[in-house]
Amino acid sequence: MATSTLLDALRQAHDRLRIAPVEGWGMASDAELRELLAITTELRQGVERHAAMAAGEVARRSLPEHGLDGFAQRAGHRTVEEFLRAETGVTARDAAATARVGIIAGSGGVLGGAIVNGRVSVAAADAIHAGLGAATEAVPAELLEQATERLCDDADSLDPDRLQRRARELRDELDEAGVADREAQRRAARSLRLIRQADGMTRIIWLLDPESASVVTEVYDRATSPRRGGPRFVDPGRRAAAAAIHDDPRTTEQLASDAFTELLRQSAAVDHAVLLGGGEPAVRVLVTAAALEAGAGHGVLEGGESASMATVERLACAGGVLPVILDEAGQVLDLGREQRLYSRQQRRALAVRDGGCMWPGCDRPPSWTEAHHIRHWARDHGRTDLADGILLCRHHHLRLHDERWEIERRAGRYWLSPPPGRGGGRVLLETKSRAVRELLAAR
Repeated sequence: MATSTLLDALRQAHDRLRIAPVEGWGMASDAELRELLAITTELRQGVERHAAMAAGEVARRSLPEHGLDGFAQRAGHRTVEEFLRAETGVTARDAAATARVGIIAGSGGVLGGAIVNGRVSVAAADAIHAGLGAATEAVPAELLEQATERLCDDADSLDPDRLQRRARELRDELDEAGVADREAQRRAARSLRLIRQADGMTRIIWLLDPESASVVTEVYDRATSPRRGGPRFVDPGRRAAAAAIHDDPRTTEQLASDAFTELLRQSAAVDHAVLLGGGEPAVRVLVTAAALEAGAGHGVLEGGESASMATVERLACAGGVLPVILDEAGQVLDLGREQRLYSRQQRRALAVRDGGCMWPGCDRPPSWTEAHHIRHWARDHGRTDLADGILLCRHHHLRLHDERWEIERRAGRYWLSPPPGRGGGRVLLETKSRAVRELLAAR
């Protein structure tokens, strides 16, 4: 009966809200706008509270001990978060937070009660829980409940971000001996990921521990502070530099991006213990000999994106670029030299050309491969030339030699032939390099 009453009340509220007009607020007074924000905020927090309670119940009915009979599992989902994402359309992060707060609300205690009676919002509850952490021997549950009570009072005046920082500070006050452990946990969580997007841009997700963030923030502030109301300088030189940053036509975000890129470019050769190799980072640009000579057409950056001939020429002029010249068959020119093993420069050229292990179906990247002489060094008196080299991962390199597969080159293309007595014909080996494929397709 209680559930039916709850559903009826929510259905009525939903119907009334759905028919409420959303136009006309352009004519509202300042007082009416503030009242609108207050009402909609309270409505949203109420809806989030009910959603959290429902998600918490889903989580309880989907516990591992239920196995395949769990609520989410019977609906065809592996986890509660997956179920909530599919059913409600929220992000994975929001789904996890909603379920987490719902479980807290159903477990009782000060924070659970504050969620149920609306004393704190879902976001505030999650912030308190994350900032305070779990009870330990040094901070028993009773002491943690007292701290939670204080933070629930603070929730009226602090937004969730500030509330979580206050909760972390309070935890440090209660458990000073654990500061080092929590510091180590944050340091261990640091990460940097590069994500290549379909539009040709690359996104960096950089999660910094507080100490590293202090360094990066200092550099960011020095690069952008004149745009963001930074300090005023008396020294004429520094005042002129600040004015130049302030008046630069680039956006603040573009300034920051260019500043960090230039810092990386200039510092890449400083410490070989951090970066393998030496010198400035090389931007590898693939371009055919004919296009380069004619100054027409375009090149391709190693990642696969087109580069205008003006950009190719600029990069080649400015330095920090490795122009990889290709003939019309896609062979790398002007990088080979005779010796028993392929040089580092030749390996770099093979990596650009092949893009990884050339064996059909293998996805090993260039860093996992070895350079194979298609005309064997001893047996065929082969040369260590780029045209006679091909990248194979160790597994397929061993298989080729042990099983006596053969690779031959015809008109700049490579063909894999099976061992004697084994069925099947020759197979064309296609480069794994998207950049080379696109450049050849544009000929």
